[in-house]
Amino acid sequence: MSQIINDVSYPVILLVGKTGAGKSTLGNMLLKQPHDDGHFQVSADMESVTQECSTAILSIDGITYNIIDTPGIFDTQLVTDKILEEIAKTIKKCKYGIKAILFVFEAKRFSAEQRGVLEGIRNFFGEGATNYIIAIFSHATKAQIYDRDIMRKAWNKPVCSFIEDIENRWGISPNSDYFPPDDPTHQARLGEIKAFISSMRGVYTTEQLEESLQEQEEARRQKEEEEERKKQEHEEKLKEIARKEAEEAHKRKVEQMERERKAKQEYEENLRRKQQQEAEERHRQMVEKMKQEERERKMQEENLRKKQQQEEEERYRRKLEQMRQEKEREEELRRQREREWELKRQREKEEELRRQRAREEELKKQREREENLRREREKQEQQRLQEMYRRQREEAERERVRMMEELQREQERQRRLQEERRREEERRHHHDGCFSLDTKVQLSSGKFIEMAKLQVGDCICSNVKNGEKEFSEVYLISHLGHFDHSLSMTKIEFTRSDGQKGQIRTTPSHCIFHEDLSILYAKDVVPGVTKILVLNETNELVPVVVDNLITEGDTGYISFYTRAGTVIANSVLCSCYDDCPQSQTLMDLVFAPIRLWTKVFPSNHRQKDLHPTTSSICTTHNLI
Repeated sequence: MSQIINDVSYPVILLVGKTGAGKSTLGNMLLKQPHDDGHFQVSADMESVTQECSTAILSIDGITYNIIDTPGIFDTQLVTDKILEEIAKTIKKCKYGIKAILFVFEAKRFSAEQRGVLEGIRNFFGEGATNYIIAIFSHATKAQIYDRDIMRKAWNKPVCSFIEDIENRWGISPNSDYFPPDDPTHQARLGEIKAFISSMRGVYTTEQLEESLQEQEEARRQKEEEEERKKQEHEEKLKEIARKEAEEAHKRKVEQMERERKAKQEYEENLRRKQQQEAEERHRQMVEKMKQEERERKMQEENLRKKQQQEEEERYRRKLEQMRQEKEREEELRRQREREWELKRQREKEEELRRQRAREEELKKQREREENLRREREKQEQQRLQEMYRRQREEAERERVRMMEELQREQERQRRLQEERRREEERRHHHDGCFSLDTKVQLSSGKFIEMAKLQVGDCICSNVKNGEKEFSEVYLISHLGHFDHSLSMTKIEFTRSDGQKGQIRTTPSHCIFHEDLSILYAKDVVPGVTKILVLNETNELVPVVVDNLITEGDTGYISFYTRAGTVIANSVLCSCYDDCPQSQTLMDLVFAPIRLWTKVFPSNHRQKDLHPTTSSICTTHNLI
């Protein structure tokens, strides 16, 4: 393999060219080594393998040379200046000078890119280096390698001009796939290159390189100074033009802004009046509609109650009438039987009178038996009638009990309807999510206050980002005050990371943040399982497991909204929303019109009753 250059003890043959041009391959063939497995490493793709200059010893006609392979110029991964610096350091080590510079390029059209590489070499080495350049064509066809005249005929005008400039010193790098190393054509092409090297007179010295580098540095310095001077003059002109344009543009912009400000004020005033009128009209219509619906509902309930009562009375009256008719039929039947019995008895008496003489004793006995029988039948009939009357009384009693039970059920239903109306009324007044009044928040001044003292326009801590607290404006207090009755509150108890106990009280359906920033109702928190986000002393929101969940009663409440839609209350990250779909983004979109409205028309609502706009949104949510 090739060696990194430490000392150059002989005149140098320098291989230069683009990556992939075949420099390393030519060097291996000159060393009589396999073209792809010799002293110089050959790349199989277009990425340069040679990143530093490397050397090997070569003997031509009994004279020893150092042949040096260089990185590809202008197209390797290294920056071009660093490649040239590497080549310059190598040349400075060549105390015996450079015998020949082999410029290797592909045998195709002499492109602008190749001319650029050649000009770069000339600029780097100086014009004196032209006397030591030998052009080597690589990647030639089999015919071009075999016959130099075929190669010469393929040249275009730039190639011919370049060959004339270097005094017709050119050769062809043989292809071992076409002509193996022992082939005469292969040896002849390499022999021509070696002959040109041996025929070179003198050497290119390090002094010539130093002189070229100094000339390049001076030319570069003068060019930079001229560019800097032109740049400063151009910048001064641009600054003057920009200053005048800026003054004129500022003047026009001020006039335009004044016109726009007046037009905007007039438009906003008209829009505010129009929106206020529309909002008032919608509110009036909604209130009137709700009152009308309530009147119709009450009327329907009253009509239904009267209808049901009339139906029950009619059924009871028909039942009594049916019982009376049955009793009359029974009485008529009894009288008929008595008449029949009387007739029968009369006939029997007449029969007994006719037979009295003959069967006096028998008749007497017969009468006794009949009398006993009659009494027994009357007794049985009386018992049957008494049993029938008892059953009728029991049935009437059961009917009365059933009607009383139905009346009680109707009263219970009416009571439940009244209770549901009361709860609905309570929900209409207290639908928004509420905090207890003693809950504390932090103002932007750093002061902690209870929510009872909160005002519209206060900026309170709403979130934490990158260790910094974020503060958001309170744009609306939905309602605030005390109930006449106890309000159900959910108390969440937890232990901070420093061991201190903490708690927060909200309504059961108020939303708080889970550790993954999803939201859940306060009533759905599971002690020992659910983790909520709590602000610690280093301004970080850390997950904390809930210790306990307690339902308490309280009469004080407050509901408000920040522009961020969140608030850190008693160090717990909470949502401003309540009894809503469990999506913070969705609720932010729902309340976007109110946030925009309060930007134009700030709210001063701070009362017990629910804010009208919030009430409308809550009513819409209930209908959904």
